[in-house]
Amino acid sequence: MKFSFFIGILFLVSVSAQAAEPIVVLNYNQRSTSEELSGEARNHPFRIDLNHYQSHKVMQDETLGHIIQAYYSGSELNMAFVEMAIVQFNKHAFVRGNPNFLYADKILHLPSVSQIQGLAIGNKDKNQQTDTFSGEQNEIFFFGG
Repeated sequence: MKFSFFIGILFLVSVSAQAAEPIVVLNYNQRSTSEELSGEARNHPFRIDLNHYQSHKVMQDETLGHIIQAYYSGSELNMAFVEMAIVQFNKHAFVRGNPNFLYADKILHLPSVSQIQGLAIGNKDKNQQTDTFSGEQNEIFFFGG
């Protein structure tokens, strides 16, 4: 009797251990643009208006790094995303999409923060201006092990 009871308990523990999957919930705390940014970033035109964009005519011997530094410096944006977005919006201005080979005399569209966010989430329309973080969903769920 004790032996069969022990086997039954062992079976239940084994089945419940196999059926249970770990669940991890991470909270995403969105950064407030007005409270946590430095003074320079808080007053940057790309941070004041998330739909602000500009145009730039490429001069002889000018690099994409120079352009990014001139327009986005001090914005506290991730410059790797900015570079990728500029190349995506201006394929006509780069040799085979290479950010190191920029044609002179081309007009570049310097995307807004909203447009950069749209590229990051897969929105390919460069004219659509959206605020991608306006929703209340701020949790990431992972299921499985």
